[in-house]
Amino acid sequence: MPTARGRRRSPSLAALLSFLWPGLGQLYIRKRRAAALFAVPPLAAVCLLVYALRRGTVVFAAQLFADRNVGLAAVAILLLIGVWRLAAVVHAFAGGEHRQTRRILDRVVLATLAAVIVISHLGGGYYLLTYSNAGAQVFSPPGDNSLLDEATPGPSLPPGQTPTPEITDVPLTLPTAGSRVTILFTGVDAAPSRGEHLYDSIMVVSYDPKTNSVQMVSVPRDSASFPFYFGGVDSPLVKINSIPTYVKNGWIKSPDSPYMTLVKEVSYLVGIPINYYAVMDLDGFVNMINKVGGIDVVNPSVIDDPSYDWLDGKTYGFYLAAGPQHLDGKHALAYVRSRHGADNSDYMRASRQQQVLVALMHKMAQPSEILALPSLISTLGSSVTTNFPANQVADYVANAQNVPSENIKQVVLEPPTYTVTGISAVTASTCLINAKVAALSIQWFGTDSLWYGKPAPKNTCP
Repeated sequence: MPTARGRRRSPSLAALLSFLWPGLGQLYIRKRRAAALFAVPPLAAVCLLVYALRRGTVVFAAQLFADRNVGLAAVAILLLIGVWRLAAVVHAFAGGEHRQTRRILDRVVLATLAAVIVISHLGGGYYLLTYSNAGAQVFSPPGDNSLLDEATPGPSLPPGQTPTPEITDVPLTLPTAGSRVTILFTGVDAAPSRGEHLYDSIMVVSYDPKTNSVQMVSVPRDSASFPFYFGGVDSPLVKINSIPTYVKNGWIKSPDSPYMTLVKEVSYLVGIPINYYAVMDLDGFVNMINKVGGIDVVNPSVIDDPSYDWLDGKTYGFYLAAGPQHLDGKHALAYVRSRHGADNSDYMRASRQQQVLVALMHKMAQPSEILALPSLISTLGSSVTTNFPANQVADYVANAQNVPSENIKQVVLEPPTYTVTGISAVTASTCLINAKVAALSIQWFGTDSLWYGKPAPKNTCP
């Protein structure tokens, strides 16, 4: 006759209960002290998870991705809880009544439960580690094979050349707590066949926490004849998207590195200090859209571009009807690259680029996309370079979710309001109307504008 009441309990059931929650199996076999011991650590882990999820699953995911320490801590906790669950299951199983007739079945149950614990926790740990590693890749300093060159110094300024008189410095400072944050998003065509990097998407996105608003300004990629922040005026033949190449080759004499010259020049022209940058290549864009299952947009007008190059050696041409559309990566890329055909232009595609960025942000913010995040982040890690601080990503994701649509302003610096066309028949370059752009900068950014309280910049268009 058993001397302990707990010995009359089924070991399989005890193990199953502790599998569901450590300590339940011990409670079943009436080992209350052991039950409390095994139950407390998982309960503490759940409380920690609830606290981490207080701002939503998307913000928590962003924190895991961007903050390496948080990601590694999550991996360690998940593995330790797995070990603790396994120990609880084995302990509960050992405390049950073992019958000869059920020995094989009991062992099969124990082995199955142990296998599920090991596989699920190791798999989850690998998932989180991959996620964290990709985030570290995105937020690590760019290397020799990155999408930009910010390490190579620019050539020295010619003797006697000084910065522009209107603005003597273009600051690239870190934002203070509660102040405006501005990011330059650039999409780069880094195809090896080009032999250069062309930044065909140039978009300034600024978030003002005081008004909980976002301002988006797209600069035409073929802008030319603009004043340089370090003095002098650009040629009508040199478009803004090729500034890094010209600086790298010494054809433009800049005091800064190739990419930072582009960042500062855009900051100067738009009239807002740029704090951070993010660069993505075309392949990464296509993969990003595909990873989230495509995006939904409302195409404002028919696109019929017979000369669109799909970059795959196949037949040219892109057509998209007006109205609601669901776009995969390939067609989303065509949507933001196409600029020829009736009722189509560089300015219209810049507007569509803003539209797609907002649509992608909304799609990624949906909790249903959490399962797609590992592959999505892996894509980000290989195709995006940014200097945005990793430990602030979660905070800004939370802020972005709370910005109402009516607080998002979008503008493309297009003619006739902000741009003069046809300044060069050779390159189809356009020229910004500096005074108009400066006035917009003051209107949108207020005292944060570089042009606030300054005289209007001179016209440099030919």
